[in-house]
Amino acid sequence: MPASAQEGITLRNRLHIVSTVSARGVTDTLVEAFINRYAEVQPPRMEMMGSAAALERFCAGVGPNTPDIAVSTRRISRAQLNECQSNGVSDVVEVQLGQGAVVIATRRGDSIAGLTTRQIYTALAADLAQNEEFIDNTLNTWSRVGSNLPETPIRAILPDRTNGTRALFNDFVMEGGCRDVKAVRLIFLASIRVPKCTTLRHDGRVRETSVAEVPAALLDSPPGTIAAISYAQLLESGGNLVPVALNGVLPSATTVASGEYELTRILYLYAKRQHARSIQGVGVVRGVREFVIDAVSEANGGPGGALTAIGLVPFPAARRAAQRSIAERLTLISR
Repeated sequence: MPASAQEGITLRNRLHIVSTVSARGVTDTLVEAFINRYAEVQPPRMEMMGSAAALERFCAGVGPNTPDIAVSTRRISRAQLNECQSNGVSDVVEVQLGQGAVVIATRRGDSIAGLTTRQIYTALAADLAQNEEFIDNTLNTWSRVGSNLPETPIRAILPDRTNGTRALFNDFVMEGGCRDVKAVRLIFLASIRVPKCTTLRHDGRVRETSVAEVPAALLDSPPGTIAAISYAQLLESGGNLVPVALNGVLPSATTVASGEYELTRILYLYAKRQHARSIQGVGVVRGVREFVIDAVSEANGGPGGALTAIGLVPFPAARRAAQRSIAERLTLISR
């Protein structure tokens, strides 16, 4: 529904935000900052769900029964933008909030200090190549994966497939680890090749749970257990969880910002310009523009800002300025 047709509808008195579960900490922080800055506003309504579901919900249509803003650990795809367009969501604004990272972690005191993507794939994949064919993975200790690794049993805890943390783990670690396997390279169809890389063993050595529950599950796990968590969750653990160097690089603010650490991701915020109330009072809700501007402010996204405190790595100054310009003008996404 175009903005000009919204005068007869019942306007909402608070923002409606959908967020991916793996971006919950970021979304909560932005909402808290927004409420503190605009004391008179009603607290936004928030919904948490998987990446695909959050963006699908955002693109479902225009009007008071649909979300105003989405926060995601994945960039909206061209297909999703087309879906937005077909549902009347024609004025989408995209801003980048900062960089996060997926971390391979263990409990403090564990003897696994470093792994390669190939070793993780070899430990966790359901099938492994042998003589250009695939057999069931029966490796039971890390030492059978690499001579530099301990004798402890192979165990892993991963977020389920509904969130961006797991998607990034699959893309960079599992697919990255199997990329140079000859038997995998011989599989031409991606629809067959990708599952060969990302399908996990089913013998109880890999546990899948919600992204929010992974850190606690890792703390309760025996030695030799690795987990995929966010950089923010690593900081929140207060040192009880420690990062494992991946391909020789430890995750840190410096290595994430430089791209040296491979498992990095950008966090995105999407807003419907059609929902922003104009000075004439036309629109769905007040606060869309103000929320977007506040989200990319230096107080949130700059060095020492609120998002930095929960593990998001700030962009360089020029890139932060570019995001503020997009927010202030509510510039539409161009791709």
